[in-house]
Amino acid sequence: MPVIEVGINDLRRQGKEVVGRHDILPVVTEEWIRVERQEFHSCVQDQYFETEQIIRLIPPDACQFEMMRFRIRPPKNRELPLQVSAYMNITPSKMELKCDVLVPGCISRKHGQIPCEDIAIRFHIPECWVYFFRVEKHFRYGAVHSTNRRSGKLKGLDRILGTATNPEPQLIEVTAGLAKYEHAYHSIVWRIPKLPKDGQGAYTQQLMLVRLPLSSFDRIPETFYDFVHVEFRMPSTTVSHTTLRSISVNCETPPEKFVRYVAKYDYKINLNITYDESKPEPEYLQVTSLNNGSVKNSGHHDDEEHSSEEERPDEPDQDVD
Repeated sequence: MPVIEVGINDLRRQGKEVVGRHDILPVVTEEWIRVERQEFHSCVQDQYFETEQIIRLIPPDACQFEMMRFRIRPPKNRELPLQVSAYMNITPSKMELKCDVLVPGCISRKHGQIPCEDIAIRFHIPECWVYFFRVEKHFRYGAVHSTNRRSGKLKGLDRILGTATNPEPQLIEVTAGLAKYEHAYHSIVWRIPKLPKDGQGAYTQQLMLVRLPLSSFDRIPETFYDFVHVEFRMPSTTVSHTTLRSISVNCETPPEKFVRYVAKYDYKINLNITYDESKPEPEYLQVTSLNNGSVKNSGHHDDEEHSSEEERPDEPDQDVD
């Protein structure tokens, strides 16, 4: 197997690169990174990297492997390419889960605006509420799928007749993608193929809403999982801003060199949970209280009129000529 030497934009190599003309990759290096706590595959020569800052290896035959793993120190307050905020409001009669997704937009010099692809956002569901999201089919149990809600869009007869009515609230409503309960994660997983979608720009907000009606028989857990997991990937970019500067292959017929950059994000955010302990008064009690109040008020007015008549003094009779 040939010996391969790979050079990256390591800060220790800035201005000290000595490589062949045919080994240089024509890329624009905007940032130089500081590599810390690096870990290599067994086929990589560790000591050669410490002295020359070049990854030298003899790759295994016909297999895919992870060559290097390392850490960097990103700048503080870096804006995430996908901003997610989730809120849960719990009352004795219902649970409402709301999630807002916003893509501020990542723009590169070569590829323009880079979208977020294969987005998966997971919301953990307690075991006592799982039956709300399961539906029985012929030979197995399935999951309740979400309903797409796009504000300002009319379809079917409503568009022809010009009439629009408020749609009935569904269990899960989304404005993009598909959301359903996946038992493998014990969570509601909201999957979106691509954001921003074709024809949309940055700072376009997407929404998911879950309305769960609770009865007196449904138990409310004392504690909830306080995090929401977010996973997605971005093509033609890297999280660490790592760039391959050169690839050298020691053989008589050098192969064609091609580098494909893909950034994979996996992080979790806090779930804001609020409780509303006020119990709504049943309708029949409200009607009863209203009727009793009206009866009492009418009886009070009658007593006042009767007392005013009794307290009125007798006026003397006047002679009429």
